[in-house]
Amino acid sequence: MPFMIRSILLLCILLVALNSRAQSVDRKYIDSVSVSISKLDKENVRVQLKQLRNKIEVLDKEDAIPLFEYLLENSVSSFAKMIVCGEYGAYLVTRDIPEKAMEYFTIGLALSEDLNETLDLMWFHVNLANTYIFQNRPDEAMDHLNSAEPLAVDLELVDAITSINYSKGMVYESIEDYNSATERYLKAWDNLNTVDDHPEKGFYLYVLVDYFKRIGEITQQAKFTEILAAYYQKRQPETPFTHLPMNHIFDTAATEANILRYRDVIRVSDSLGALNALLYSSLSLSDIYLKSNLTEDAIDLLLPIIKSLDTTDRDQQKMALYGKLSSLYETSSDYKNALLYKNLEAELRDTLVSEKTKKNVAELEVKYDLQTKDRKLEQQAASQKLLYWILGSVFVILGIISFFFVKNRKKNQKLARQKKLLEATVDEKNVLLKETHHRVKNSFQIVSSLLYLQSENMEDTEAQRAIKEAQNRVKSMVLIHQKLYNKDQLVGIDTREYFDDLTKEIFESHQDDGNKVDYKLNVESMMLDIESITPIGLILNELITNVLKHAFDSLDSERQLDIDFQKDGDELVLTVSDNGKGMPEEVLESSFGIKLMKALAKKLKATLQFENAPVKGTVATLNVSRYNLLS
Repeated sequence: MPFMIRSILLLCILLVALNSRAQSVDRKYIDSVSVSISKLDKENVRVQLKQLRNKIEVLDKEDAIPLFEYLLENSVSSFAKMIVCGEYGAYLVTRDIPEKAMEYFTIGLALSEDLNETLDLMWFHVNLANTYIFQNRPDEAMDHLNSAEPLAVDLELVDAITSINYSKGMVYESIEDYNSATERYLKAWDNLNTVDDHPEKGFYLYVLVDYFKRIGEITQQAKFTEILAAYYQKRQPETPFTHLPMNHIFDTAATEANILRYRDVIRVSDSLGALNALLYSSLSLSDIYLKSNLTEDAIDLLLPIIKSLDTTDRDQQKMALYGKLSSLYETSSDYKNALLYKNLEAELRDTLVSEKTKKNVAELEVKYDLQTKDRKLEQQAASQKLLYWILGSVFVILGIISFFFVKNRKKNQKLARQKKLLEATVDEKNVLLKETHHRVKNSFQIVSSLLYLQSENMEDTEAQRAIKEAQNRVKSMVLIHQKLYNKDQLVGIDTREYFDDLTKEIFESHQDDGNKVDYKLNVESMMLDIESITPIGLILNELITNVLKHAFDSLDSERQLDIDFQKDGDELVLTVSDNGKGMPEEVLESSFGIKLMKALAKKLKATLQFENAPVKGTVATLNVSRYNLLS
């Protein structure tokens, strides 16, 4: 989110610059500037080169880059060359050319070190760190931030210390070290808060609220939301208290003026090749289209960006676009394309997780190989010592006895070490598996929270209900990974405990006191693996939700739902029955819920049947043939 904010602000500045008439800049003009700055002191050289950069950057990229290169080649001094490296690197970052930007930041870093320009040295470290962060290279970023931090502290620069702490927070967040990330973000805020009415306070407050919301720190989230609301009320008293903080940064109201403004931003972003700004601006405009019921326009806007990203390695951005397109197609009732993009999003996420897992496993294998080689060397040294001892023994019989005694002891020690190593390896793999379930659970919880936020902003009751159902489906999967994470048994779920918790969750979110439905569970305790329990849980979620939505009239007083799950021969049998008004004449086979249950049943090699109960109500029966019973 901070990247998006900065990109949009930058684009707004560029739009203003493009609309002004700049003096023509060419090589002759650069030569005249070079002559003039040769007679100036350092501070005026900074000012003049900054102004020159402002004139060059409004040109097309094809014209601007050669001029920057010419300015660099014809720098009148090492100090001027250092300043140009910083300005040129910053320009390349805004044009999404990070590798080339790092090249010139590195040159500037070396020059600032040679010239003993401490302030510039610090900022070159910060610029390099932030460029590495954009490229998801946390190790290199942290190395430069560690170099910059003591310089900023010695110079007592509030903005620099704040920026370094904030960047370190982003690094720790990227590697999911949330304790360290929290510490650094709070340090950035505390440092910034020493300056009365600092212009960046609103931005940092928004970052803190969004961060604590994402990691589930409710107390801190509430605290900084209160501070943020008070901050905006003080600066803009006419703003309603109920407005989200984001509205003060992105104006996404569904107005024609906003649509035209974002189209201009998107046009400029595209012409400059600034993919980050193009992506974030397009996502904001798609939200405006959605509010204006222009779903097709939103889809047409985002589809070309998918093609633009196909030749890049921006997997996180691709996932965001796939998810957005899936939601848009679902809103327009195009479930075929909605499912297509949802699958693309899932495949990309699986690929990213797989690559990360492979890396972790490879690191463990390297550590194991090193340990094995060390043991072999130790064993060889021990064997040599034993051989020398035997050869130097005076008594042959005593030597033989000692030999066998030592050999047996070594063997036992080796077996003990191997056992300890195997136990440690199993523990490490269990920790990895447990952490995987924890991260999967966190990912699902983020999806659930996003669905909740989306439903809160919707006025359409049917849309809210659909999102609520999607949220319950996600919760059923969150519950599985939560149980796997919280227990020593990492591969199986107890059916009785899971069904009880899942049913309770669904009932709490779907009914109020005026429409209370009683339920009874009769579930046999079995241990199923995650591949079996997940689709069964999703089907149970759909069946219970259907009963709560459709089974009862408002006049029904005694409302009862019974859930039975047993092992019958080679099959698992799930029965959900109610005493409601019974089956309709036709089941709407095209509904998303029915399609989902059929797809899941097919995965389980199961049959799903609906029939009227003998007396009153409906009975749904799921017979599962494919499953993995662990105990």
